[in-house]
Amino acid sequence: MPLGWLVVLLIANLFNVSSHEISYCELAQNPSAFSGNRIRVRAVYRYAFEIQRLEAPACCSEPVPKIWVEIDATLEGTSRKLFHKFPKREGLVLATFTGTFESGGTYGTFADRHKFTIDQIENVERIARSSRKQDDPSWVPKNCEGGCPHYHF
Repeated sequence: MPLGWLVVLLIANLFNVSSHEISYCELAQNPSAFSGNRIRVRAVYRYAFEIQRLEAPACCSEPVPKIWVEIDATLEGTSRKLFHKFPKREGLVLATFTGTFESGGTYGTFADRHKFTIDQIENVERIARSSRKQDDPSWVPKNCEGGCPHYHF
């Protein structure tokens, strides 16, 4: 293969960082299996003072781990526009997020064991301004301990 084609293939691979699409419950079953990977997941992003967490969009049969969220400062295009529509200071957003998942460290204010760095946002389904769980809108899953499917859309 000529050197020129090899360079083109290498550059194409640098910009084609694929992501593994998984459900939130798959992530909850074995988070360490996805550590260091780029993933795409539909989830609820909850944020307020000292809280930035990813949560399940529906009840899972497995216990759900706490996942700290960081939003990549270099969001571009549609992702940046969608992010600017999120409520200021505190809120809930149901959307599909893509980014890098890390496990095995301590992250965030409450030393969560997992971290998800979001670099792409798409398909925003719901947005609400809320900080207290008792004030959550009906589309946020409730009473999910033990896998009970008490969620509403």
